[in-house]
Amino acid sequence: MMQSSLFVVQITDSHLLGDSQGRLLGVNTDHSLRGVIDDIKRREPQVDVVLATGDIAQDGSAQAYERFLNHVSGLSARVHGLPGNHDDGEILRSVWQARLDPVVDLGNWRIVLLDSSVPGSNGGHLAQSQFDVLLAAATQASDRHVLVAVHHNPVPMGCSWLDSMTIDNGDALFMMLERLTNVRCLLWGHVHQKYDKLHRYSPAHGVRLLASPSTCVQFMPHSEVFELDTAPPAYRWLRLHANGDIDTGVQGVQGLGISPDVGGTGY
Repeated sequence: MMQSSLFVVQITDSHLLGDSQGRLLGVNTDHSLRGVIDDIKRREPQVDVVLATGDIAQDGSAQAYERFLNHVSGLSARVHGLPGNHDDGEILRSVWQARLDPVVDLGNWRIVLLDSSVPGSNGGHLAQSQFDVLLAAATQASDRHVLVAVHHNPVPMGCSWLDSMTIDNGDALFMMLERLTNVRCLLWGHVHQKYDKLHRYSPAHGVRLLASPSTCVQFMPHSEVFELDTAPPAYRWLRLHANGDIDTGVQGVQGLGISPDVGGTGY
């Protein structure tokens, strides 16, 4: 019997370093991730899936990828992920193995994980192979609803500096999604801030567009140049219902004693 709903947690842009005491813009990213996971454990009695949507590591180190898995093991949930622009895709695959497989079936849902990373670039691009994965996964999903996850934002966020690093062929993605009427949600990381809009193709077909804050530092919304926000580490939760409905929200985690270097000019 299919589950009536699934509880998914998106953890994104944790930027762990090879050294567990390492800091990014004044923040110990291991400490902030542990604080996020502790908050999830306090609030959520059952997490079915953790989705890690890229920039898992800041330095692409195997040690960082191993520690991430160790940190989230306390949630007793399946872990699936994809690389971001700061990740080393080959090293990540060597550590996570099948956790990077692009298609995950859970109850009435199919999750499709697309790789938008481009070696040597902070921007994103979806190769034809990724469109092939999406098309096959969605058209062969039977009666399952589909959630698509990616790292880079496919739409502008209204931050001039950040919007130079979107998926450069996002229009092609939206053209494909128009044909795939079982896709309910497109979820991403990268932007270190929240976003929630419905992209409506027709009265009967809309795709929920969701972006989420980081487990470490946040970017200032609507900024012209790189600028940090003082918002706390956060994660997104999603309740995926059997009928295709989605309940979701962003949970900030206070009280971790985190003070990002708001004078930083980049990372």
